[in-house]
Amino acid sequence: MIPNEIMHRCGDFDWVPLLGILGAIGYAHLLVLRQYRSRQFVPVTRGLAQCEFSYKGDNYKKKVREISNAWNQTRRMKIFTVNPTKTPEYNW
Repeated sequence: MIPNEIMHRCGDFDWVPLLGILGAIGYAHLLVLRQYRSRQFVPVTRGLAQCEFSYKGDNYKKKVREISNAWNQTRRMKIFTVNPTKTPEYNW
């Protein structure tokens, strides 16, 4: 089943920060729109690398709190579904 909406932002982040058991990483759903049969474009990825951290070092609790609060402010957008496509240069 192909969803008709996709989450593209959390709070002030231009991507979706994911918290795991070892730390956090930023995920840009908009980079994989083609998997949902939608038109793909390059989203804003400014600061994406700064989202990654582990649960050690200074201020990691502050970062966890910031990401947790961002999940209360998710933003979704409708996706435009197109027919299945393939890149003609490849032989599958």
